[in-house]
Amino acid sequence: MSAQTAPEEPPRRAAEHLVRFGGGALGLFGEMIVVGLVVTALSLPLVTALPAVAAGTRHLDRHASDHSDGLGDLLRAAWLAFRTGWAASVVTALAVALLGLNVALGVQGLVPGGTPLAVVSAVFALVIAVVAVRAASLWEPSADWRDLLREAAALTTADPVGTAYVLIGLGVAAVVAWMFLPLIVIAPGMLAVALIAARRRALA
Repeated sequence: MSAQTAPEEPPRRAAEHLVRFGGGALGLFGEMIVVGLVVTALSLPLVTALPAVAAGTRHLDRHASDHSDGLGDLLRAAWLAFRTGWAASVVTALAVALLGLNVALGVQGLVPGGTPLAVVSAVFALVIAVVAVRAASLWEPSADWRDLLREAAALTTADPVGTAYVLIGLGVAAVVAWMFLPLIVIAPGMLAVALIAARRRALA
């Protein structure tokens, strides 16, 4: 009679090995708040905003997909995103700032063209912002930012539903910050949720 084999120990769930911020106690809404706070802090120099959004969106997406998402992972991703994409971030920040100045001057009638110039500048600034944050939503550590920007520009017109998600995310974040300025610290987290929806559409 053959000896009985001991029952195999069931494999441990991968989730038991996850590194989660707050020990996994935070839900998606809480994690969105955390991402908003961290991305806001990392974006204070302005020229770091785009890499911060890229890292924050990727972090929240990994959290929603049950991957490791420790705070250290978020900070390392932000540094890597800035190291590889600082040029795109600086150019984007300068372009939006200059167009925003045009809007302010045009509305006040301090430059020739006035209101038409303000409208055109606002549209261009919005297009640049949408393309930039869509590129950020597609970022991975091995990605090239020039390729991301080209892909995001193509997706902006080819995927109008995803673009609508991004516009809604930007609009909600702007309205929340406008209604009560201290809430600007959670606006990036709200934008990240919209960017994740657009990202998943693009990668589907």
